[in-house]
Amino acid sequence: MRRPSFVLHDHRVPRPHFDLRLEQDGVLRSWAVPRGLPDSPRHNRLAVAVPDHHLDHLTYTDENKFIADIGWWEEEDRNPRRFVFVLHGRDGSSRYALIRTDTDWLLHRTKEQPPVAGAAQAGQAAAMSQIKVGDKVSWNTPQGATHGVVKEVKKKDFQLAKQKFTASEDEPMYVVESDKSGHRAAHKAGALTKSS
Repeated sequence: MRRPSFVLHDHRVPRPHFDLRLEQDGVLRSWAVPRGLPDSPRHNRLAVAVPDHHLDHLTYTDENKFIADIGWWEEEDRNPRRFVFVLHGRDGSSRYALIRTDTDWLLHRTKEQPPVAGAAQAGQAAAMSQIKVGDKVSWNTPQGATHGVVKEVKKKDFQLAKQKFTASEDEPMYVVESDKSGHRAAHKAGALTKSS
């Protein structure tokens, strides 16, 4: 079963801001989030509803718009003034709530976050440090698990398909190529599973 997609665009014009887009009812429901997604329950962020976008906009980039995160999302709860959802992005999963105010919305990171497999994740990170070019891996996309091959290991900031990525010696990015489509994408270690 296909899962609904989300994208977080890093938009540079007319002034720097982020656009959160959630696939729903055949369109991308969209909010401009001037300061980006909150990283703590203590800091809510303004979210201004903007017109819906066509689904083709999911992977759209240009010289002023980059994809900060992409993946799939699921709704957990909804009422007329608030809805709670989980974003499953490149670097893991996070739970948020959009809360309607009189004029706009507030984006809130919830205190309760999706569980993280602590010891298992540490073990996976250790295993991932051994991943190298040519290894078979899989990763999650809105359409389900995708399989492919590691083509490059990036340890410095780089650009791929007009998207900017941050990488370092401590947190490398893996450029992978899908067996099915031939398209390339970049992921951190935690988003990849090494195939046997």
